[in-house]
Amino acid sequence: MDQLKGCVVAESLSDPTVINRFPVYRTHISAELLKVDDHGGRGRWHLYWVTCDPTGIPAIQHVLKPGWYVHFWRDRQITVIYSDARFEMLEDDRSTWTAAVAHGRAHGIPDEQLDFLTC
Repeated sequence: MDQLKGCVVAESLSDPTVINRFPVYRTHISAELLKVDDHGGRGRWHLYWVTCDPTGIPAIQHVLKPGWYVHFWRDRQITVIYSDARFEMLEDDRSTWTAAVAHGRAHGIPDEQLDFLTC
């Protein structure tokens, strides 16, 4: 089965140990303090770039906190996962991003974080 690449912020998960189920090929800890909860808490984000097959996505979605998202990509295809929704779109066709961006905005995610960059 074709592997997807994804970027997961540990602070977005109610159980960050789920990341241990996936091969991690890159990590990053943010330099600045960023929003980590709805109560004004701030901290560093721990980002993990993982690989998985599509059957692994529900394990992450199950522990994803509301107001956060995880995205996966393969070739031009991007899959955006929220705790309550899933969107498929094309990297180079921003018209396919409309529903995913609107859903994120409705959950209070700032526009600058709704870029769904693949890296």
